[in-house]
Amino acid sequence: MDELSIDAYAFGILTDFRTRLFPGSARLVELADRVQYLQVEALCWCGARALHNARTISGEITVDGDQVLVGDVNSADAVAYEVLCRRHYRARLTAKNAKSAHISSQPLPFTSEGENLS
Repeated sequence: MDELSIDAYAFGILTDFRTRLFPGSARLVELADRVQYLQVEALCWCGARALHNARTISGEITVDGDQVLVGDVNSADAVAYEVLCRRHYRARLTAKNAKSAHISSQPLPFTSEGENLS
């Protein structure tokens, strides 16, 4: 918006589940004076910064298929997405597959099972 002396800001996901730039994201990066990550960071199940959006089908990561996929989350071949760090994306290791526990050894003590807050 140089001609109008207006600053333009955009935010969103840069890449798809195959780590390929979305066409709109690619063009924005090409034209941007600056690319800045927000302070609020997505975290992988291991606690590391998550930069990759993994597509899972029936719990297994896939890097094949169309960029846009409409799936039925109630079917046997449920399609889902999980944010992962580079290491776990490359290893194709989701939280479920790693049988990971919560990244904190002590979850926040909101209530005990069966305890009433009233």
